[in-house]
Amino acid sequence: MTVPLPFTVWEPGTPPEALSDAVFAGRLVVCEDLAPVAAIGARARHLVETAFGPGDPEGAEARLPATAFRKVAAEARRRVRADPEIDRHWRRLMRHMGYAGGDLHRDRVRLRVVPSRPEAAGRFVRPLAAHRDSWGSGFACQINWWMPLHPLAPTRTMGLWPALFDAPVANTAADWDYDTLLSGRVSGYPLLPVATAMPDAAPLPIILGPGALLAFSAAHLHASLTDGSGRSRLSLDTRTVWAPDVAAGRGAPDVDGAGRPPRWDMFDRDVSPPGPDPQTGPPSEGAMP
Repeated sequence: MTVPLPFTVWEPGTPPEALSDAVFAGRLVVCEDLAPVAAIGARARHLVETAFGPGDPEGAEARLPATAFRKVAAEARRRVRADPEIDRHWRRLMRHMGYAGGDLHRDRVRLRVVPSRPEAAGRFVRPLAAHRDSWGSGFACQINWWMPLHPLAPTRTMGLWPALFDAPVANTAADWDYDTLLSGRVSGYPLLPVATAMPDAAPLPIILGPGALLAFSAAHLHASLTDGSGRSRLSLDTRTVWAPDVAAGRGAPDVDGAGRPPRWDMFDRDVSPPGPDPQTGPPSEGAMP
């Protein structure tokens, strides 16, 4: 596959340092035809279809009452998050890409269910506004990983603003606190820091086929794109921090962060072999759209 700028296709044998250099320079790296990625997608689709029942899970928001849709989506998300098979395949994928378990810190693999209409949305089943994940985590060297479960449309996907990768954007990072979010003491506390105004330029819609995996910097400004079609977008995402990147000082530009210390508690160190052990990790909610 030939992809246009700013996309780059990951080549087998590429060392993690080279991937980091590309991602932290703003490249969007597409990983294709990898058996662990295909296995993750197949398992996630099975779990989603089991939760939603027979039929088209993307169209469930149009078939079900909003309350029922949110309940089923929450159950599908729970199943994916806790699934040991997805966890095993993800560990194998990271090792295939050259990461040693003790050096890699990661979040859980999460199912993102983004309804197309506001009435179907809930607290964790909703489109996310424009944001950089690095505003919340404090890591300039964080890599985000994203894969769709079904075919995408330009109006029903994730959008990025590559031109704003190293341009300041007004945001709420200075006022947002991860500990307050975790405490649950403030009802409706924002899940993540967001841009305070939408950029004038249109975002770049990310169009990948099922089975492809996108790696991009957490410093990229990105958001959910929805179209009111009655069809939800279902995708998987997670994020990693590689200890050698931290030690070497590698990372993306931080042009508008709050300057807070990195939140290591958003990540769990991937130290175990890719066996059937249960998934563990902090109760953080990933901030990718």
